[in-house]
Amino acid sequence: MSEPSAPTLPEPLTTMASPFRMDYTYVAGTGRSVFLRGLAQGRMLARRCPGCAQVYLPPPEFCSRCLSPLGEPFELDGRGLISTFCVVSFPFPGQVHQPPYVVAHIQVHGTGTRLMHLVREIEPSDVRIGMEVEPVWVDEGERENSLTSIRHYRPAGGGHA
Repeated sequence: MSEPSAPTLPEPLTTMASPFRMDYTYVAGTGRSVFLRGLAQGRMLARRCPGCAQVYLPPPEFCSRCLSPLGEPFELDGRGLISTFCVVSFPFPGQVHQPPYVVAHIQVHGTGTRLMHLVREIEPSDVRIGMEVEPVWVDEGERENSLTSIRHYRPAGGGHA
């Protein structure tokens, strides 16, 4: 009786034919659902950790620092500072906005987290880190449980921090 031979392994996968499609479902969870419902009402709802005082926007259900359940939601006006940004200057498939445009991380005042959103009503070359911005909401009838309820951010009166 002969010994069974070891199975032959296929070559490692190094390329994959395109286009590749992956369907998925995002589940916001209890904490972020509060935030998303607030957006549909034109409100930015944050939550604070009672253990370490970290403020989250959008808020999860539990603090990522100390794992405490977060406190009750409270409203912020959404104004904040640009902490970093990117000027998108080339087209790509599926693009919604015509280049050039600015996408920024916005540190909303009073929070320890950042939102990523468009910055408009300013030339891309004039956008700066530390610039104060404010949300521009879509009309009330167009709002939904999504960040698209905020049309974009624009410079707020104060300019640079």
